[in-house]
Amino acid sequence: MRQLGRALRAFVFVGGWALALGMSSCGGGGGGGGAALPIAAVGTAPPPSDTPAAPPSPPPPAPDNPAAPPPAEPVDPPPATSRVVSDSIASAKTGASYPLEIYLPASYDGSSTRYPIIYAMDGDAIFNPPGTRFSNFKDILESRGTQAILVGIGGTSRREQDYTLPGARAYHDFLTQELVPFIEAKYRADTGRRMLTGLSLSGSMAGIALFLEGAAGSLTFSHFLSFEGAYSYQGPEYENLEQQMHDALNGRPLPATLILTRCSDPVECNSGPVDSIFRRLQGRVYQGLTVEETTYSTTHTATDIPSFTDSVAKLLP
Repeated sequence: MRQLGRALRAFVFVGGWALALGMSSCGGGGGGGGAALPIAAVGTAPPPSDTPAAPPSPPPPAPDNPAAPPPAEPVDPPPATSRVVSDSIASAKTGASYPLEIYLPASYDGSSTRYPIIYAMDGDAIFNPPGTRFSNFKDILESRGTQAILVGIGGTSRREQDYTLPGARAYHDFLTQELVPFIEAKYRADTGRRMLTGLSLSGSMAGIALFLEGAAGSLTFSHFLSFEGAYSYQGPEYENLEQQMHDALNGRPLPATLILTRCSDPVECNSGPVDSIFRRLQGRVYQGLTVEETTYSTTHTATDIPSFTDSVAKLLP
């Protein structure tokens, strides 16, 4: 009996639920035949992840020893060049001012060496155009690569006053007591190779300088380069100066070099007077004095170029 009761209660319960569902499907109590309302789907977001987003990857570490930049290409220093300095000097001995040009070889500024020095009288004279005597000699030194200082002494307009007696004495004092100290206080000169050169009247002036210094027993110049010297211009006076030198030396040595050059034409050139001086000095047999004579087949002024070229090759090889 007890089991029958339980079955009856289950039936009543299920039946009640079935009736409620049927009424709901029919839209309410009395209306029959109504369609069922669709049920919209409800969108759902995915559940949040429990794992946080990973941070961005860091950049790769720098290498411990970064590569050094390639070395810069070596830059060669500019080549050394020669230079010419313009200057002037006022002389108390002659009362005149003289323009000067000083040539310094390319090696001069980068060294501490003392250089042979050549003093060229008639430096501003144009004997062999288009260049002056100084510029022609400078070109010869550069073409040969001769390491020497060249000093061009201007004042050609005074040549008949300065290169002949009696003015030659004052001019020689200017050379030895004023010009040489003035130049060599500024530039490194080898005093044992100090040369004086001239052409024609200044050529005989080079000879006068030797005679005056020999007579005084004190040489300022070691080499006297006398090209086509005008020894006939004041012949007796020049011979008198040489005699005074001979007497003053009295057998003492004269450690100097005199280079005499001439051209061969007996009319145009000073070939005879130059040769006469050469033979006179040879006959004296001065101890320590070297005297050389060279003859060129050129004109009077053109003798200057080969004379200087050959002298430099011999004295400054």
